Amino acid sequence: MLEKQARSTIRRTRFNEASCVMYMNGNRPETTVVRSHSLTHSQSVSESESAIRKLKKENHCLKKTLSRRWSGRSRASTRSQEPTDVTSLSDDSDDNDDSLYLLRETSTLHGLRDVMLSSSKNLRLVWVLIVIIALAMTLQGCYQIINEFSMRRIVVSYFIQEADSIFVPDVVVCPYNRFNRSYFEANNVSFELAQFLELSFPSIELPFENLLRKTEEILKKIDTLDFQLEALLSQKNMTYAKFLRKASLNCEAFFQDASRCANITEMMTSAGKCFRLAGVKQASQKTVFENVTLEKLVFQEASGFGNGDRYIIDLPEEYYNPGINQMINSGVIIKLAERGQGIDNDLTFLPAGVHAIMPLLGTQFEFMNDPPRYECEEDPHKNYSRVHCYEDCLTSDAQHFCQCSPAAAHNPGHPDKICTATLLYHCFFPNLFTDDGKIPKAKVDACKKKCKAPCHAWNYNKQVSYSSIPSESSKALISKDEWNKMKRRIILDIYYSQLDYTIIKHVIAMPLSSLVAQIGGQFSLWAGGSLISLCQIIIYLARYVFHSVCGCTFSSKKKKRPRETRDDHEARHRRDGKRRPRDSSHNRSSPKPHNGNGTSKIVNMEMVTTQTTEESSPI
Repeated sequence: MLEKQARSTIRRTRFNEASCVMYMNGNRPETTVVRSHSLTHSQSVSESESAIRKLKKENHCLKKTLSRRWSGRSRASTRSQEPTDVTSLSDDSDDNDDSLYLLRETSTLHGLRDVMLSSSKNLRLVWVLIVIIALAMTLQGCYQIINEFSMRRIVVSYFIQEADSIFVPDVVVCPYNRFNRSYFEANNVSFELAQFLELSFPSIELPFENLLRKTEEILKKIDTLDFQLEALLSQKNMTYAKFLRKASLNCEAFFQDASRCANITEMMTSAGKCFRLAGVKQASQKTVFENVTLEKLVFQEASGFGNGDRYIIDLPEEYYNPGINQMINSGVIIKLAERGQGIDNDLTFLPAGVHAIMPLLGTQFEFMNDPPRYECEEDPHKNYSRVHCYEDCLTSDAQHFCQCSPAAAHNPGHPDKICTATLLYHCFFPNLFTDDGKIPKAKVDACKKKCKAPCHAWNYNKQVSYSSIPSESSKALISKDEWNKMKRRIILDIYYSQLDYTIIKHVIAMPLSSLVAQIGGQFSLWAGGSLISLCQIIIYLARYVFHSVCGCTFSSKKKKRPRETRDDHEARHRRDGKRRPRDSSHNRSSPKPHNGNGTSKIVNMEMVTTQTTEESSPI
């Protein structure tokens, strides 16, 4: 009697396969758990934990049975693979790994459940092949997308932009003349010394035997002429750089309109001094605002001839000094440049005595610096020019070695020390060219890589046409002196034939969001997965590997067993000797345990009844 009172009674609903079916059909049974009021202190640890383990076994059985029922499998096929009886589960059910089970039940990957739940080997083999093919197609599609993203990150976009008005570009005018002959005559510069000064400007070799012969004669007297130049500079008390600027023709000698030369930039080239003219109106267009003179910039607001800008250039050939290494053409060199930006390799010849028209079509480039596919200068400094950068890069070593800069340098490294013909031929050229008269290829390639084209620039497509002026029939209207003067005049009309301009720009071929979307589309199309599916595969397979290899568990931590006293140790040994085998089919009320020393400690317990009202539709 005392032994029955000493045991605790735990009543609960036992789940078997029949009750699982009733649960799935919406008839959830009432679950009643009765906790005894007379659990002894000696049984509070061992018997309670045994009951909890048994409950977990039954819950594990219920979970697997419900999963197989919802997956549509027959009862016969499920029984043949996984047991549903509680007694078939191991005692250490807390350590059972359910990673593959959770992966099968929660993953959205197509075919995964069919592979793991197939009832026959042939059917499972078919689904394995289908899954492998789907994964292969997914990987192939993702590879093609990533390869396209890496190889063609940017594409070129081409479209026409309408505009109400467009800036007229700057014009660079370079006469075929380096020095003012009247200045040489005023300073008693001899013809040979004048030709020695001409040799300070590098030039291409001209195909004229007479000029080549005279050049050789001057080079033979180079030391004597260099001595004469030093005496002249000493007499004038000026440097060679200042002398070259003084001996050149100024802008006013080419333009009758003085306002044209009010806003110019002078630059030195191999042709001599050039003038960069900004697009400004006549002097009458200037306005004064708060004692500041403002010049109206030229905007073309209508397309066609007569709506752009006009330049009238008079060539003062009576002041030209002939040069043995100067081009003997009669006319000017015209270059177009974007406002506020450097010049490029654009070049146009205009002969004297013509009226030229130059219709333009503007093209705006908006490129991205995307090495190694395309490289450009994203943030160039003001007036950045690839031509000038390339020139400085090639000649920097020679300038540093000779401690002078050529007269044609746009950005001289030594602005106060210009190379004379002696330094140019004896020092500068030997350090710049090789023995065969060429610049080393390695240096050329390095300078090309360093001097990149600007990412944002304008280009002007032009077609030049002209006719001679004046005509023979105009002699009756123009005086002879004026007629002869017009034979050396150039009239240039620059205008946009259309105000619409072309924009060529780089755009991102595949943004990161598009890349992710396309990869996700391939994964979803062939495998039916998503980012969550990948996370599930990684997490559950990692849990399975850890559990299989090192026996790690990911269940909740067990409560620590309280430390056993000496009295509890003796009581447990006496109880184990008297305990009889327990029947799993016994009544749900168990006898009260005895503590082993004739006394029992009563623990207040309560009855918990849980009535579920949830209903689920039958399968």
